[in-house]
Amino acid sequence: MEPVFSEEQLRIETLKAYDVLDTEEAVEFDNLVKLAAQICEVPIAKLNFIDDKRAWSKANYGNDVKETPREYNFCHTTITQDEYMVVEDASKDDRFNQLEFVTEDPKIRFYAGVNIRKNQQNLGTICVLGLEPKQLSDSQLDALKVLASEVEARIELHKKTQEQKVTNAFLSTSVDVMMIINPKTLVVEEFNKNDPELFNELESMDSSKPVNELLPDWDFPSKLKESYKLNKESFKTESKLKLSGGDIYLEINAILRNDRWLLTAKNITKRRLAEQQIIKEQQFTESIINSLPVNFFMYDEDWNVIKRHTTETLKEGYTDEEFAALSPLDFFEGDDLKRIQENIKKAFSQDEPVASVEADLIRKDGVREPFLFNAISLEKNGNKYLIGTSQSIAKQRSYRDKLEKLLKEKEVLLSEVHHRVKNNLAVISGLLQMEGFLSKEDSVRSVLLSNQMRVKSMALVHEELYKAKNFSSIQFDHYLKNLLTFIKKERNDPEKNIQLKSNLEAIELNLNQAVPLALIINELVSNAYIYAFEGREKGIITVNLFQKEGEIHMSVTDNGIGLPEGFVLEESPTLGTTLVLTYSNQIDSEIKINSEKETGTKYELVFSESKNMRGSSASVIM
Repeated sequence: MEPVFSEEQLRIETLKAYDVLDTEEAVEFDNLVKLAAQICEVPIAKLNFIDDKRAWSKANYGNDVKETPREYNFCHTTITQDEYMVVEDASKDDRFNQLEFVTEDPKIRFYAGVNIRKNQQNLGTICVLGLEPKQLSDSQLDALKVLASEVEARIELHKKTQEQKVTNAFLSTSVDVMMIINPKTLVVEEFNKNDPELFNELESMDSSKPVNELLPDWDFPSKLKESYKLNKESFKTESKLKLSGGDIYLEINAILRNDRWLLTAKNITKRRLAEQQIIKEQQFTESIINSLPVNFFMYDEDWNVIKRHTTETLKEGYTDEEFAALSPLDFFEGDDLKRIQENIKKAFSQDEPVASVEADLIRKDGVREPFLFNAISLEKNGNKYLIGTSQSIAKQRSYRDKLEKLLKEKEVLLSEVHHRVKNNLAVISGLLQMEGFLSKEDSVRSVLLSNQMRVKSMALVHEELYKAKNFSSIQFDHYLKNLLTFIKKERNDPEKNIQLKSNLEAIELNLNQAVPLALIINELVSNAYIYAFEGREKGIITVNLFQKEGEIHMSVTDNGIGLPEGFVLEESPTLGTTLVLTYSNQIDSEIKINSEKETGTKYELVFSESKNMRGSSASVIM
C-alpha cells in the first residue's frame, strides 16, 4: 500500500524535485527580480522558495538576506493563497504588524507576491517590497504574474535539462556503441561510441557500404537480416567481432523503430575473458586438489559428498564401493567421535565457523593414526557446506614428543646453570666481602664493597630466574624489592636516619634489560647513601618504577645536599658513573638529572620495553 501524503508533504516533495534550493545564483533570475522591482517602482524584490522550515531566496534585488525562518516572512502566507497576495500597509495589517521587520528596521510597509506554481503546488513567490504604503496598479500586478510564469517556465526547463543530463550520463555509462542501421541495405546511417577502442575500422571506411561488407567476419549483420524477415521488433544477443586489435565480445540490444534498427552494444570482452580465466583457474584448482598430499573434502549438512579427494593410504583395504558408502564419522569412535561431532555442530551453527581438531582415525586394518582436521562452514544459496582438509600427523606428533622431552631436559639444564651461576657469584661476592674485612685501607674497602654489591645485583637476577623457572624474563618489581633491601643493609649508616622508599609497579623485563637496569639502580642508590647526606643526620631516598604506553620509567630521588655546582655526569671520572652511562646506552636510554643545592637530586631514565624476549643464554655485556 502506497503511503498517503498530506498537501504540505506533496508541496515539499514537488519543490525538492525541481532542485532549486541551495543552488548557486543565476543571472537569469537576478534579472527577473530586478525587472519586477523596476516595474512595481519599489526598492526590493525577491524570488523565494518555501520549504518546511525556511524561506530561501534564489534571487535578490535591493536586499541580501538569503534565508529567514518560514513564519518570519510574507511569502509564508502568500503560498496559502490561490494566486497572489498584496499588503498595502503592513503596519495596519493584523497578520503582519507585529513582525520585527515591520516594527523595526527596515520597517517594511508594502508587499506584493505572486505564487510560483508547479503541479498544482505553490512552491514559492516572486515578490516586491517597499518601505512606504503603496497600491499596485492592475498593469503592475499583471506584469508580476507574467514574471512568475517566466520563473515557472525556467525552473521547468532547468528540471528537464537536469533529467536529460542524467539520462545522457546513464546512457553513456551503460553502452559503448550506438548505431542506426537500415534493415534493407544494412548501411550504418548513424554511429556513436563511448569506447574509443571499438570499431576504429568503421571511422576510416566508406560509410555508404553495408556493414556486412565493411566487417565481413562479423556474423551479426546476418542476424539483423533474419530478424527483419521474421518481423521481430527486438532481440538481444551476444556476438564476437574480429578486429585488427583482436577479438572482442559484444552484448547487443536491437530494436526496430520507424523501419530502422536501433542498436546499443556493450563491450563484454573483459567479462568473457574473465569467465574463461575462471574456467582455467577452476581446472587448475582441480589439478592442485588432486595432487595434494592431504585429504580434501566438501559435504553438505546431510553428509552428502559434494567433492572429495583422498590419499591412497586412507583408502587402503577398502573397495571403491565400500569407501564411497562410508560416512566421515565411520572412521572414529569414543571421545574422538564426540569431539568431532561437537566441532562440526558448532561450525554448521556458525557459532564457531572454523573447526580444527586432532583425533585418531581408525583405518580398515584397525590401526589408529593421529590426524589433524581443519574445516570451515560455508553458506551458499541457502545451503550449508563443510569444507576442509585432513592429514596424518603421526610423524609430527612423534617429533613433538621428542621436542618436549628435549625442552624439558633443556629447562632442567638451564635451571642448574642459573643455580650454579648464582652460587658462583655468591662465592665471588663472599670473597670480595672477606677482602674488605681484611683490608686496612678505607678506600680499598669502599671499592671492594661497591664491586661486591654489583656482583650481588647480578646474583639476585639469576636467583629470581631459578626460583621462577622462567629463563627469559623476571618479575622486576619483586627482584628490585630484594635488591633495595640488600643495598639498605650494606649502605645504611647506623649514625644516620636514612629512609629508603619505593613505589614499584608490577613489571616483567627480559634478561638483557633487567641486568643493566638493576646495576644502574644499584649505583644510583648506593651513591645517594654515600654522598647525598654529607653533614646531615637524616634523609629520604625514593625509587619509582612504572610502565606507560610501552615505556619503562625509573627514577631515583633524594632530598640531600644536591650535586656540586657545574657537575656533568659524562665528565665524572668514577667507575660508577662510567657503568651508569654504559648501562643506560645498553638499554637505549639517557639519564636525566635534576639537582638543586640543598634540596636534593633526581635521576630519571625512560626506555622502551623490549618485546624481543631473548633467552638466558643471550649475551649480556658487562
